[in-house]
Amino acid sequence: MLSRIIVALIGIPILIGVLYYGGLPLLVFTNIIVGIGAYEFYQMAEIGGKKPHKLLGIILALIIPNVIFFKELNMISFGIEGIIALCTIIAISFRVIQNRVEDSSVDLGETVLGALYPSVLFSHILLISLLPNGGKWLLTAQIMVWVCDSFAYFVGMGIGRKFFNRGFNSISPKKSIEGSIGGTLFTILSLFLLDKYFMLVQGGMDILNVAIFGVFISAVAQIGDLGESMFKREFKVKDSGTLLKGHGGILDRFDSMLFVAPVMYYLLKFIIL
Repeated sequence: MLSRIIVALIGIPILIGVLYYGGLPLLVFTNIIVGIGAYEFYQMAEIGGKKPHKLLGIILALIIPNVIFFKELNMISFGIEGIIALCTIIAISFRVIQNRVEDSSVDLGETVLGALYPSVLFSHILLISLLPNGGKWLLTAQIMVWVCDSFAYFVGMGIGRKFFNRGFNSISPKKSIEGSIGGTLFTILSLFLLDKYFMLVQGGMDILNVAIFGVFISAVAQIGDLGESMFKREFKVKDSGTLLKGHGGILDRFDSMLFVAPVMYYLLKFIIL
């Protein structure tokens, strides 16, 4: 418990500052999360009996956020498509040269997934940071994730399985539909209050947009959480890692943000802003 408190007291202020101010510190932070996240995924995969090309996958994962960031600033002319294509060709070429057939599609699939899952998804926080009020929106996203996770837990503990017997037993037995609904309602409320406090949109967001936005963010936050639990179940591990003492690994802490970041970015870019 003490280690959990210490990690939270140190980590949360740093996280808030990096998300709000953006720039190169946010790029460095993104690289750290992506690199460790990819490493954790491959470690879990290996425990589960898979044989991904770990080094190639981590290199690919680390290249992606930097390409996305500097391309958005018009400092480079190429995008991540060529990088992904090249690394895919290299991974398959290694396998062909090794003359190995058994589990080729599984191991190559794990390699690509392990790189793209943390990097492409989480790198959207860099794109959000470059939007109007980007730092405020990133803080809003993180707070909404915390609210959703916390209230889904509390509501689930209080009235879980009282109204709906079906939950997510195969992936996460403790998760309930009641908890999911509770998390969604409080996520909508948190966005309503944060919009008033941060003045995210000039003139404020109307209630319909707040409700739609909150539902989408809550849904993908919970799917992100369940998605990582699905991988852990498959690989038969309890946590993705042990780096954050008492909090598990990096993927355990940022699984929801992996899904929230891209959804929030495209909602903001094409609907809200």
